[in-house]
Amino acid sequence: MRIQKIAFNEPSPFELYLPGADGLLPLICLTPILGRLLFFEDLLMERHFARFFASHGFAAALIDRPIFEFNPAYGLEQIQRYLEESILRNEKVLDELLRRKEIDPQKIGSFGISFGAVLNSLWVAADFRLKAHVFALVGGNIPEILITSRDPLMRSYLKAIIKSVGMEGKKLKEAFEKVIRLDPLKIASSLPRETVLMMLGLFDRVIPFRYGRLLWRALGEPETLFLPLGHYPSLLAIPFTKWKALEFFKKKLGV
Repeated sequence: MRIQKIAFNEPSPFELYLPGADGLLPLICLTPILGRLLFFEDLLMERHFARFFASHGFAAALIDRPIFEFNPAYGLEQIQRYLEESILRNEKVLDELLRRKEIDPQKIGSFGISFGAVLNSLWVAADFRLKAHVFALVGGNIPEILITSRDPLMRSYLKAIIKSVGMEGKKLKEAFEKVIRLDPLKIASSLPRETVLMMLGLFDRVIPFRYGRLLWRALGEPETLFLPLGHYPSLLAIPFTKWKALEFFKKKLGV
């Protein structure tokens, strides 16, 4: 199938992948991971999923993002602002997409991995235009994830934060809880469990599995794939997980 890729820069950058098909198209909105995969171009993995969905009759919108960098001048509140700005950016992109005549406004889903899944869970809980969601390698309780993650990027953030605010451990956790008002655990009850497919790595050390399980329970134990892998080794399961995601979207969006 011929796939058309269109890049947009204003008001928010995103890439739209369209199949060579007539009629209204179901849409999948993809939110990227927080950082970049080492030795790979940015958004490489997300573009792979976008092209895959487009090759099976979906429009796929890959929403770009500025990579977060902790600035000591702005304090802990910048984490909350980054979340808020990211959600607003996704909403604006969806507004733009729905102006296109080929998009079916009744058949829209979200797909995210890692931070992309955390952000999507916050976004779709308040944006009822999206009807089906795949959250991969996700978790709830952002303050504890920030403190316990073994990801090198997250560790670098934590090191910079501790140096900036002069606190760590329990005191830092309490400070995070005061400023980070958005958390998947707080909004989970607003998402119908039947609209969610989760994918969790049993040996995940970036978003530790216990926080994925917390969110799974808060969401009402939705359909879930438990992968016997860690966070980045779960990339090995992409040939399997992309088909499971496609199957889920087709079923839930009535494609």
